[in-house]
Amino acid sequence: MANNNWKMTAHLAGGVIGLLTGLAAAHLYARAAEENHAVGAIPAKIETADAFKLGLALVALIRQITDLGARRPASER
Repeated sequence: MANNNWKMTAHLAGGVIGLLTGLAAAHLYARAAEENHAVGAIPAKIETADAFKLGLALVALIRQITDLGARRPASER
């Protein structure tokens, strides 16, 4: 059981970081939309190209995180 403890910690930390990052991004998006549009106006929909670019950036970030886990510890080098 102790061997899997680090996995639980990684999942919890990832979940909390993801939640906080998502909430911060939504807040910043809403604030920017509010500041740049008339009061009560609904901002324009996100275009497909923009969503695609954001998706690619997220895939790149996830790949970088995966590469961190694939590195061998210094004790094994």
